[in-house]
Amino acid sequence: MKNRKTDLQTEKDKIRKEILKKRNNLSYEEVEKKSSLIIKNLEKFIKNAENVMIFMDMKNEVRITKLMELYPEKNFFISKITDSKNREMKINKYNENELILHKFGYYESSSNDFYDEKILDIVIVPAIAFDFWKNRIGFGGGYYDTFLKKVREKNKKVLFIGVCYNFQIIDKIPTEEHDMVVSFVVNENQIIR
Repeated sequence: MKNRKTDLQTEKDKIRKEILKKRNNLSYEEVEKKSSLIIKNLEKFIKNAENVMIFMDMKNEVRITKLMELYPEKNFFISKITDSKNREMKINKYNENELILHKFGYYESSSNDFYDEKILDIVIVPAIAFDFWKNRIGFGGGYYDTFLKKVREKNKKVLFIGVCYNFQIIDKIPTEEHDMVVSFVVNENQIIR
């Protein structure tokens, strides 16, 4: 079993490397155009939600933070790593004045005023790749899998919506027991249900 896990990790690392190379080669214009189309495809989900967790996009990730400009009436939350050893994240309400740069290169809140995750209607989930079965590969830390499992236990109705560019959809993601599946995957061309 140990060798199988090593094989899975090797396969995931290979996918990460290939997809990140493509994503890193996108121009600013491509990122902006594709992000706008993805946000348009998210509209039907966001318009009915009150509390939405987003991620703080970095480098050439989908510019998901634009949702805050388009939907100022919504409550937006961001994650904060609170326990690296146990891969634990909690949520803060987004406040631009409280943002600090995390060592991994994204912004998080400096506040320790956390909210109960059960209030979330939608969690927008980042990934390096998704497949048509809504499996995902993240950066490999397991933080989102741990967080999504905790949120699902508290709230069965919350939607987990993965966002990515079309080239980040691959045929099959190698999965492990702890990997969480999202409810939908949204890219610039389609919504995978």
